[in-house]
Amino acid sequence: MKVAFLLPTWLGDTCMSTPTIRAIRQGMPEIEELCVVGRYAPVAVLEGAPWVDSTLVYKPRSNSPKTLSRRGLVAELKSRRFDMIVLLPNSLSAGLIGYLSGAKRRVGFAKDGRALLLTDPIPMRDQKVDHRKEPAIDYYLNIAKHLGCEASDRRMQLFVSEKERDLARDLYSKFQFEWDRETILFNTSSAAASSKLWPVGHASRAAKELATKHEVQVVVHCGPADRERANAIAFGADHPLVKSMGQEEDIPISLSKAIIEQASVVVSTDSGPRHVAVALNKKVVSLFGSMDPEITRTYNRPETILSVPMACQPCCKETCPLVHTNCMHALTYPMVVNAVLEQLGISSARRSLPILRSAALARSAA
Repeated sequence: MKVAFLLPTWLGDTCMSTPTIRAIRQGMPEIEELCVVGRYAPVAVLEGAPWVDSTLVYKPRSNSPKTLSRRGLVAELKSRRFDMIVLLPNSLSAGLIGYLSGAKRRVGFAKDGRALLLTDPIPMRDQKVDHRKEPAIDYYLNIAKHLGCEASDRRMQLFVSEKERDLARDLYSKFQFEWDRETILFNTSSAAASSKLWPVGHASRAAKELATKHEVQVVVHCGPADRERANAIAFGADHPLVKSMGQEEDIPISLSKAIIEQASVVVSTDSGPRHVAVALNKKVVSLFGSMDPEITRTYNRPETILSVPMACQPCCKETCPLVHTNCMHALTYPMVVNAVLEQLGISSARRSLPILRSAALARSAA
Protein backbone atom coordinates (compact mmCIF):
# COMPACT_ATOMS: atom_id res chain seq x y z
CA MET A 1 0.00 0.00 0.00
CA LYS A 2 1.33 3.42 -0.97
CA VAL A 3 0.24 6.47 1.03
CA ALA A 4 0.90 10.18 0.46
CA PHE A 5 0.55 12.87 3.11
CA LEU A 6 -0.09 16.43 1.96
CA LEU A 7 1.60 18.52 4.64
CA PRO A 8 0.43 21.84 6.13
CA THR A 9 1.91 25.04 4.72
CA TRP A 10 3.51 26.20 7.97
CA LEU A 11 6.49 24.66 9.73
CA GLY A 12 4.87 24.66 13.18
CA ASP A 13 1.73 22.94 11.90
CA THR A 14 3.87 20.27 10.26
CA CYS A 15 5.61 19.62 13.60
CA MET A 16 2.20 19.32 15.26
CA SER A 17 1.16 16.78 12.62
CA THR A 18 4.03 14.38 13.41
CA PRO A 19 2.04 12.39 16.02
CA THR A 20 -0.58 11.74 13.33
CA ILE A 21 1.91 10.65 10.65
CA ARG A 22 3.65 8.38 13.16
CA ALA A 23 0.37 6.91 14.42
CA ILE A 24 -0.84 6.06 10.92
CA ARG A 25 2.47 4.53 9.85
CA GLN A 26 2.65 2.40 13.00
CA GLY A 27 -1.05 1.55 12.99
CA MET A 28 -1.23 0.45 9.35
CA PRO A 29 1.50 -2.18 8.81
CA GLU A 30 0.27 -2.70 5.26
CA ILE A 31 1.85 0.63 4.25
CA GLU A 32 4.89 -0.12 2.08
CA GLU A 33 5.68 3.48 1.15
CA LEU A 34 4.80 6.68 2.98
CA CYS A 35 5.51 9.84 0.99
CA VAL A 36 5.29 13.34 2.48
CA VAL A 37 4.29 16.08 0.05
CA GLY A 38 4.64 19.79 0.67
CA ARG A 39 6.62 22.97 0.38
CA TYR A 40 10.34 23.06 1.05
CA ALA A 41 10.36 23.88 4.79
CA PRO A 42 7.69 21.39 5.95
CA VAL A 43 9.29 18.57 3.94
CA ALA A 44 12.83 19.48 5.06
CA VAL A 45 11.96 19.54 8.76
CA LEU A 46 10.84 15.89 8.53
CA GLU A 47 14.20 14.78 7.14
CA GLY A 48 15.36 11.69 9.02
CA ALA A 49 11.93 10.64 10.33
CA PRO A 50 11.82 6.82 10.27
CA TRP A 51 8.17 6.76 9.19
CA VAL A 52 8.92 8.65 5.93
CA ASP A 53 10.12 6.75 2.86
CA SER A 54 9.99 9.42 0.15
CA THR A 55 9.26 13.11 -0.43
CA LEU A 56 7.80 15.42 -3.04
CA VAL A 57 8.47 19.18 -2.87
CA TYR A 58 6.21 21.61 -4.67
CA LYS A 59 5.43 25.29 -4.87
CA PRO A 60 2.09 26.32 -6.42
CA ARG A 61 3.58 28.58 -9.10
CA SER A 62 7.08 27.18 -9.32
CA ASN A 63 9.28 27.90 -12.34
CA SER A 64 12.21 25.91 -10.97
CA PRO A 65 13.10 22.53 -12.50
CA LYS A 66 13.91 21.28 -8.96
CA THR A 67 10.47 22.11 -7.53
CA LEU A 68 7.14 20.88 -8.85
CA SER A 69 4.36 23.32 -9.66
CA ARG A 70 0.84 22.47 -8.51
CA ARG A 71 0.07 21.04 -11.95
CA GLY A 72 3.35 19.15 -11.95
CA LEU A 73 2.58 17.76 -8.50
CA VAL A 74 -0.77 16.38 -9.64
CA ALA A 75 0.92 14.71 -12.62
CA GLU A 76 3.61 13.20 -10.37
CA LEU A 77 1.06 11.91 -7.88
CA LYS A 78 -0.88 10.26 -10.71
CA SER A 79 2.24 8.63 -12.07
CA ARG A 80 3.19 7.28 -8.63
CA ARG A 81 -0.24 5.58 -8.25
CA PHE A 82 -0.85 6.15 -4.54
CA ASP A 83 -3.56 4.07 -2.93
CA MET A 84 -4.43 6.73 -0.35
CA ILE A 85 -3.72 10.41 0.16
CA VAL A 86 -4.15 12.06 3.57
CA LEU A 87 -4.89 15.78 3.40
CA LEU A 88 -3.69 17.63 6.49
CA PRO A 89 -4.51 21.15 5.16
CA ASN A 90 -8.18 22.12 5.20
CA SER A 91 -8.19 24.17 2.02
CA LEU A 92 -10.26 23.57 -1.08
CA SER A 93 -7.07 23.57 -3.17
CA ALA A 94 -5.73 20.68 -1.06
CA GLY A 95 -8.98 18.83 -1.71
CA LEU A 96 -8.58 19.36 -5.44
CA ILE A 97 -5.00 18.06 -5.36
CA GLY A 98 -6.25 14.95 -3.58
CA TYR A 99 -9.14 14.46 -6.02
CA LEU A 100 -6.92 14.88 -9.08
CA SER A 101 -4.13 12.71 -7.66
CA GLY A 102 -5.83 9.52 -8.73
CA ALA A 103 -5.63 8.05 -5.22
CA LYS A 104 -8.45 5.59 -4.57
CA ARG A 105 -8.89 6.81 -1.00
CA ARG A 106 -8.81 10.50 -0.08
CA VAL A 107 -8.95 11.33 3.63
CA GLY A 108 -9.43 14.76 5.20
CA PHE A 109 -11.74 17.07 7.09
CA ALA A 110 -15.02 18.04 5.43
CA LYS A 111 -14.38 21.77 5.30
CA ASP A 112 -14.56 24.62 2.78
CA GLY A 113 -17.06 22.75 0.62
CA ARG A 114 -14.66 19.96 -0.33
CA ALA A 115 -16.53 16.97 1.13
CA LEU A 116 -17.53 15.73 -2.34
CA LEU A 117 -13.84 15.58 -3.31
CA LEU A 118 -13.07 13.12 -0.50
CA THR A 119 -13.83 9.43 -0.09
CA ASP A 120 -13.41 9.84 3.69
CA PRO A 121 -14.79 13.25 4.70
CA ILE A 122 -14.27 13.61 8.46
CA PRO A 123 -16.95 15.81 10.11
CA MET A 124 -15.79 18.96 11.84
CA ARG A 125 -18.12 18.05 14.70
CA ASP A 126 -18.25 14.60 16.23
CA GLN A 127 -20.43 13.59 19.18
CA LYS A 128 -20.89 17.25 20.12
CA VAL A 129 -17.11 17.89 19.96
CA ASP A 130 -16.07 20.80 17.75
CA HIS A 131 -12.71 19.71 16.38
CA ARG A 132 -11.92 23.25 15.24
CA LYS A 133 -11.57 24.28 18.89
CA GLU A 134 -9.17 21.46 19.77
CA PRO A 135 -5.40 21.99 20.04
CA ALA A 136 -3.84 21.39 16.62
CA ILE A 137 -2.12 18.16 17.71
CA ASP A 138 -5.45 16.65 18.81
CA TYR A 139 -7.17 18.03 15.72
CA TYR A 140 -4.81 16.19 13.37
CA LEU A 141 -4.94 13.01 15.45
CA ASN A 142 -8.65 12.70 14.62
CA ILE A 143 -7.51 11.57 11.16
CA ALA A 144 -5.51 8.71 12.70
CA LYS A 145 -8.52 7.75 14.81
CA HIS A 146 -10.72 7.76 11.72
CA LEU A 147 -8.33 5.27 10.10
CA GLY A 148 -8.52 3.01 13.16
CA CYS A 149 -5.04 3.80 14.47
CA GLU A 150 -3.98 4.16 18.11
CA ALA A 151 -3.75 7.91 18.71
CA SER A 152 -2.84 8.30 22.39
CA ASP A 153 0.80 9.31 21.80
CA ARG A 154 0.72 13.10 21.38
CA ARG A 155 4.47 13.73 21.40
CA MET A 156 5.79 15.78 18.53
CA GLN A 157 8.97 14.26 17.19
CA LEU A 158 11.79 15.36 14.86
CA PHE A 159 15.23 13.95 14.14
CA VAL A 160 18.68 15.45 13.57
CA SER A 161 21.44 13.66 11.65
CA GLU A 162 25.20 13.85 12.23
CA LYS A 163 25.50 15.63 8.89
CA GLU A 164 23.13 18.32 10.17
CA ARG A 165 25.05 18.54 13.46
CA ASP A 166 28.22 19.15 11.45
CA LEU A 167 26.56 22.29 10.05
CA ALA A 168 25.94 23.49 13.61
CA ARG A 169 29.53 22.70 14.63
CA ASP A 170 30.80 24.75 11.71
CA LEU A 171 28.65 27.69 12.78
CA TYR A 172 29.85 27.43 16.38
CA SER A 173 33.39 27.49 15.06
CA LYS A 174 32.69 30.67 13.08
CA PHE A 175 31.15 32.24 16.18
CA GLN A 176 34.14 31.07 18.26
CA PHE A 177 31.65 29.37 20.57
CA GLU A 178 32.36 26.31 22.72
CA TRP A 179 30.29 23.28 21.69
CA ASP A 180 29.64 22.09 25.24
CA ARG A 181 28.98 25.48 26.83
CA GLU A 182 25.49 26.52 27.95
CA THR A 183 23.83 28.20 24.97
CA ILE A 184 20.54 30.07 24.72
CA LEU A 185 18.79 30.37 21.37
CA PHE A 186 16.63 33.43 20.75
CA ASN A 187 13.94 33.32 18.07
CA THR A 188 11.97 36.55 18.32
CA SER A 189 10.51 36.74 14.83
CA SER A 190 7.53 35.21 13.05
CA ALA A 191 7.08 34.50 9.36
CA ALA A 192 3.30 34.73 9.54
CA ALA A 193 2.33 37.50 11.98
CA SER A 194 3.77 40.87 12.92
CA SER A 195 1.69 40.74 16.12
CA LYS A 196 4.01 37.97 17.41
CA LEU A 197 7.27 39.91 17.14
CA TRP A 198 9.17 40.47 20.38
CA PRO A 199 10.83 43.93 20.35
CA VAL A 200 14.46 44.04 19.21
CA GLY A 201 15.48 46.21 22.19
CA HIS A 202 14.02 43.75 24.69
CA ALA A 203 15.83 40.85 23.05
CA SER A 204 19.16 42.72 22.94
CA ARG A 205 18.98 43.54 26.65
CA ALA A 206 18.02 39.99 27.60
CA ALA A 207 20.84 38.52 25.51
CA LYS A 208 23.38 40.95 26.93
CA GLU A 209 22.37 40.23 30.53
CA LEU A 210 22.59 36.47 30.00
CA ALA A 211 25.99 36.77 28.37
CA THR A 212 27.43 39.34 30.78
CA LYS A 213 26.11 38.16 34.14
CA HIS A 214 25.83 34.43 33.51
CA GLU A 215 28.48 33.89 30.81
CA VAL A 216 26.24 31.81 28.57
CA GLN A 217 26.44 31.86 24.79
CA VAL A 218 23.49 33.33 22.89
CA VAL A 219 22.60 32.45 19.29
CA VAL A 220 20.03 34.73 17.65
CA HIS A 221 18.12 32.51 15.25
CA CYS A 222 16.54 33.69 12.02
CA GLY A 223 15.36 32.62 8.61
CA PRO A 224 16.42 34.34 5.38
CA ALA A 225 13.67 36.96 5.74
CA ASP A 226 14.57 37.86 9.34
CA ARG A 227 18.27 38.63 8.98
CA GLU A 228 18.00 42.34 9.75
CA ARG A 229 16.12 41.80 13.02
CA ALA A 230 18.51 39.09 14.17
CA ASN A 231 21.55 41.17 13.29
CA ALA A 232 20.07 44.18 15.08
CA ILE A 233 19.59 42.13 18.25
CA ALA A 234 23.20 40.97 18.25
CA PHE A 235 24.43 44.49 17.43
CA GLY A 236 22.39 45.93 20.31
CA ALA A 237 23.73 43.35 22.75
CA ASP A 238 27.30 44.25 21.75
CA HIS A 239 28.89 41.23 23.42
CA PRO A 240 31.24 38.56 22.01
CA LEU A 241 29.02 35.79 23.40
CA VAL A 242 25.99 37.01 21.41
CA LYS A 243 25.99 36.11 17.70
CA SER A 244 23.41 36.28 14.93
CA MET A 245 22.70 33.62 12.33
CA GLY A 246 21.78 36.48 10.02
CA GLN A 247 25.43 36.79 9.07
CA GLU A 248 25.27 33.39 7.35
CA GLU A 249 24.88 33.36 3.58
CA ASP A 250 22.78 30.19 3.66
CA ILE A 251 20.32 29.27 6.45
CA PRO A 252 18.76 25.91 5.55
CA ILE A 253 16.21 24.15 7.73
CA SER A 254 18.83 21.49 8.48
CA LEU A 255 21.06 24.11 10.14
CA SER A 256 18.16 25.52 12.15
CA LYS A 257 17.22 22.05 13.43
CA ALA A 258 20.78 21.29 14.53
CA ILE A 259 21.31 24.69 16.18
CA ILE A 260 18.04 24.33 18.06
CA GLU A 261 18.95 20.79 19.15
CA GLN A 262 22.26 22.03 20.58
CA ALA A 263 20.69 24.86 22.60
CA SER A 264 20.28 24.52 26.37
CA VAL A 265 17.13 26.67 26.33
CA VAL A 266 15.14 28.06 23.40
CA VAL A 267 13.36 31.40 23.77
CA SER A 268 10.79 31.75 21.01
CA THR A 269 7.66 33.46 19.85
CA ASP A 270 4.78 31.21 18.81
CA SER A 271 6.35 30.31 15.47
CA GLY A 272 7.96 27.41 13.64
CA PRO A 273 11.22 27.27 15.66
CA ARG A 274 9.22 26.97 18.91
CA HIS A 275 7.58 23.81 17.62
CA VAL A 276 10.85 22.45 16.26
CA ALA A 277 12.38 22.96 19.73
CA VAL A 278 9.51 21.20 21.48
CA ALA A 279 9.63 18.34 18.96
CA LEU A 280 13.34 17.96 19.77
CA ASN A 281 12.52 17.85 23.51
CA LYS A 282 14.31 21.07 24.37
CA LYS A 283 13.58 23.36 27.31
CA VAL A 284 11.52 26.20 25.87
CA VAL A 285 10.39 29.66 27.00
CA SER A 286 7.51 30.66 24.71
CA LEU A 287 6.39 34.27 24.34
CA PHE A 288 2.68 34.78 23.75
CA GLY A 289 0.83 38.01 23.07
CA SER A 290 -2.06 38.03 20.62
CA MET A 291 -2.36 34.26 20.28
CA ASP A 292 -4.05 31.73 22.58
CA PRO A 293 -1.55 29.14 23.90
CA GLU A 294 -4.29 26.50 24.02
CA ILE A 295 -4.54 26.40 20.22
CA THR A 296 -0.95 25.23 19.86
CA ARG A 297 -0.64 23.34 23.15
CA THR A 298 2.22 20.86 23.22
CA TYR A 299 2.57 17.57 25.06
CA ASN A 300 6.34 17.08 25.21
CA ARG A 301 8.80 18.41 27.78
CA PRO A 302 7.11 21.14 29.85
CA GLU A 303 7.67 24.63 28.50
CA THR A 304 7.29 27.98 30.21
CA ILE A 305 4.55 30.09 28.64
CA LEU A 306 4.94 33.82 29.27
CA SER A 307 2.03 36.17 28.68
CA VAL A 308 0.87 39.45 30.23
CA PRO A 309 -2.85 40.19 30.80
CA MET A 310 -4.44 42.62 28.36
CA ALA A 311 -8.09 43.51 27.87
CA CYS A 312 -7.73 42.84 24.14
CA GLN A 313 -5.98 39.49 24.56
CA PRO A 314 -6.07 37.04 22.89
CA CYS A 315 -7.28 38.56 19.64
CA CYS A 316 -5.54 35.89 17.51
CA LYS A 317 -4.90 38.47 14.79
CA GLU A 318 -1.78 38.39 12.65
CA THR A 319 -1.60 42.20 12.78
CA CYS A 320 -2.48 44.10 15.94
CA PRO A 321 -5.92 45.73 15.39
CA LEU A 322 -4.92 48.50 17.84
CA VAL A 323 -1.50 48.94 16.18
CA HIS A 324 0.47 49.12 19.46
CA THR A 325 1.19 45.36 20.08
CA ASN A 326 1.39 46.15 23.80
CA CYS A 327 0.94 42.46 24.60
CA MET A 328 4.43 41.71 23.25
CA HIS A 329 6.07 44.93 24.50
CA ALA A 330 4.81 44.12 28.01
CA LEU A 331 6.94 40.97 28.03
CA THR A 332 9.96 42.70 29.55
CA TYR A 333 13.50 41.41 29.24
CA PRO A 334 13.84 40.69 33.01
CA MET A 335 10.79 38.41 32.77
CA VAL A 336 12.39 36.43 29.98
CA VAL A 337 15.82 36.30 31.63
CA ASN A 338 14.20 35.04 34.84
CA ALA A 339 12.37 32.28 32.95
CA VAL A 340 15.56 31.22 31.17
CA LEU A 341 17.49 31.05 34.44
CA GLU A 342 14.79 28.88 35.96
CA GLN A 343 14.96 26.51 33.01
CA LEU A 344 18.73 26.36 33.41
CA GLY A 345 18.42 25.76 37.13
CA ILE A 346 20.62 28.79 37.84
CA SER A 347 17.93 30.62 39.81
CA SER A 348 15.30 28.82 41.84
CA ALA A 349 13.61 31.92 43.25
CA ARG A 350 10.96 33.52 41.07
CA ARG A 351 10.99 37.30 40.88
CA SER A 352 7.77 39.15 41.56
CA LEU A 353 6.64 39.76 38.01
CA PRO A 354 3.21 40.43 36.46
CA ILE A 355 2.94 37.16 34.56
CA LEU A 356 -0.48 35.93 33.56
CA ARG A 357 0.74 32.53 32.51
CA SER A 358 4.03 30.99 33.52
CA ALA A 359 3.27 27.35 33.76
CA ALA A 360 4.16 24.02 32.30
CA LEU A 361 1.27 23.79 29.86
CA ALA A 362 2.89 20.93 28.04
CA ARG A 363 1.95 17.56 29.48
CA SER A 364 3.78 14.29 29.21
CA ALA A 365 2.19 12.05 26.63
CA ALA A 366 0.67 8.87 27.91
